Amino acid sequence: MLDWEKVSGKLLDYTNVKGKYGKDAAVCAVIDDNYNIILEKRVQNEKDPWSGQVSFPGGHFEKNDIYIINTALRELKEETGINNIKILGGLEIQHPKNMPSLNVYPFLCYKEKFDKLIPQKDEIQYFFIPNIIELKEGVTNINMDGKTSPEKCFIYKNEIIWGMTARIIEKIKDLFKDH
Repeated sequence: MLDWEKVSGKLLDYTNVKGKYGKDAAVCAVIDDNYNIILEKRVQNEKDPWSGQVSFPGGHFEKNDIYIINTALRELKEETGINNIKILGGLEIQHPKNMPSLNVYPFLCYKEKFDKLIPQKDEIQYFFIPNIIELKEGVTNINMDGKTSPEKCFIYKNEIIWGMTARIIEKIKDLFKDH
């Protein structure tokens, strides 16, 4: 069994960080003892800048959240139905390439068992739960703003996980190199 306290010691503490409306967002990377992690496929929506992509549960800070950790927990519950997890700590703040001014706070969270996940119907097409250690690295060509560029990615079955989500996965995989 993994020593989650040891993993927590390698993470950042964002519990007292007050969020800024329009500037901050948070995601939850929920993992179990077998290194399985919850990912979601977003629905196609022309108003969503991450439409159809693979992501972690998460979203934008709202004024009632006060702290960025509350954003992460609210979005996790809204998108998956999960409301009882252990927050291990934070990873390095990320910035999406298509919205570089946005600060995204990734939280690594532990859940012993993934119960039935309930997708938020307007945002989530479906969930999938890969083993993060077994995700295969690759490169894919991504078209953004009319320009195509090669991007590092992870591949799981027919899913291509790229961008900020892939960068967060890379950070999580680094945590478990010696396990």
